[in-house]
Amino acid sequence: MSTTTSARTARDKQPAPEFGSTWWSRRWIRSLESLGASYPNTRLPRGRSLARNGAVHGLEVQPGTVTAHVEQAKRTCLVTLNLPVFSDDQWAAGVRALAGQLQHAASLLEGRMPEKIDETLGQVELGLFPRRGELDSQCVCRDNGNPCAHGAAVHYTFANALEDNPFLLPALRGRSREELLAELRAVRSGGTTTAPAKQGLAASELAQDQAYFTGGDLSAVTLSPQLSVPSAHHLRRLGTPPGCTEADAELLATAVENAARHAGRLARGA
Repeated sequence: MSTTTSARTARDKQPAPEFGSTWWSRRWIRSLESLGASYPNTRLPRGRSLARNGAVHGLEVQPGTVTAHVEQAKRTCLVTLNLPVFSDDQWAAGVRALAGQLQHAASLLEGRMPEKIDETLGQVELGLFPRRGELDSQCVCRDNGNPCAHGAAVHYTFANALEDNPFLLPALRGRSREELLAELRAVRSGGTTTAPAKQGLAASELAQDQAYFTGGDLSAVTLSPQLSVPSAHHLRRLGTPPGCTEADAELLATAVENAARHAGRLARGA
């Protein structure tokens, strides 16, 4: 399955003072900066400076590649970053693993990248973020560094593009936002997931400092329950559950909301 996603940067765009205001863009930058031990580190600050000064333009993301032009000293260099694309079978396994985690599915459907997404994908031996040896780059300049300063500039600019659109990362691995969310909804509705089940642990095996409750008067605990979002919000976003009609799903959502309101009243002693 082929996807194409673009993230273009205008030449007159003001350079960002810093990179990495979201955890996913910081994670990408860490992947780049971890290479600092394998080549002269001066390329990283030079690339950062180029990106901040707006030297990178025409950024485009396609499955497996990020391309852009970098202007320096009246010369324009074409840079290509490479990252392996997942196969359809790999994506199918990855989507099933993500669908098995309600919080992951809800976050993705709301346009946010789940913080432990690679931990979940690791259950099926995948990872959205670059692993050791996966990142590669080409540039028309004569620097043999991988990446060179121009390549580093594109890395930082891509990290900046990820700030507002984390779905550029799965697009780079071969799935657009629309495809990923459609597959996620389909798996959730079909009720078929193959995410490995977590093994239980007996309470007696927990260390004392890991116990949830170590004694005392529970009635002394002050409760002030507050719902940050409507109780059935995520349920409705995830679509119709397996074996239900839309009418059944709405009845279920209404029942969840009523139960949450009742639980809140009981907790408040109302």
